[in-house]
Amino acid sequence: MSARCRLILLSLLSGPLAMAAPAWQGELTSPAPGPFPALAPTVLDLKVSWKGTVNAGSIRMESAPPAAKKPGSLVIRSSSSSHGAASMLFPYQSSFWSELNPATLRPRYFHAMEADKKETATTTVRYFPDRVESQETTRIFKTGTTKQTDRIFRLAPVFDIFSAMLHVRSQKLDAGDRITLVIHPFDNPYLLRVNVRGREIHNGRNTIRLTMGMHKIDRKTLELLPYKKLKKDATLWLSDDADRVPVELRATAFIGDVRAILTAHAQP
Repeated sequence: MSARCRLILLSLLSGPLAMAAPAWQGELTSPAPGPFPALAPTVLDLKVSWKGTVNAGSIRMESAPPAAKKPGSLVIRSSSSSHGAASMLFPYQSSFWSELNPATLRPRYFHAMEADKKETATTTVRYFPDRVESQETTRIFKTGTTKQTDRIFRLAPVFDIFSAMLHVRSQKLDAGDRITLVIHPFDNPYLLRVNVRGREIHNGRNTIRLTMGMHKIDRKTLELLPYKKLKKDATLWLSDDADRVPVELRATAFIGDVRAILTAHAQP
């Protein structure tokens, strides 16, 4: 093969690869933790409501729980369930477990169990230096059938739910700061954009107000797709103190105005 033909062939083959990197990758911010001190072992209880009035459920989050030690890892776990009228319309229970590298706040392993009135879903996600591997097993109550889906997302660095929370918390969070991360919380990747809006008094506390937007990422093309379950950017208020814990989250979701408000904060 002549040098000219070889050059043409290589150009044809490498052209699509050269164009494969999407523009949004240039937005990604450093995956390194920021300067803010680490969160002490903590238990958080949040009440979930519709428009702040209808009691819809509860969430408990635990950072470094004493009874759930994992050598060399920071363990974060949570549980949630729907309550009252919401549990009649949308019965839901979940249990999440995350293992993070305590130095980098990057995830190693995530496990989720979820159940509603139609099905149960068990999701396991493993994070590697060059990829994310996920496995989701769903059991349909009506038919008794089980479906397993195995997927690979070849991109790094990638965060899970809790590692993203801790990463954002660790940053300076000055007004106007922007943080952009790729997250893979369950079996799909997303682009998370966080904007720091400033300091304000909220629910009687000094807080840092953040807005958060998400897009799905097509795992094959890396194209950004709409995340239809979130109608517009969510708002999160973090306590502006040494703890920086969630005070309130408001999201306009596909089921309406959903809010999660901190009701208790303790150390185990």
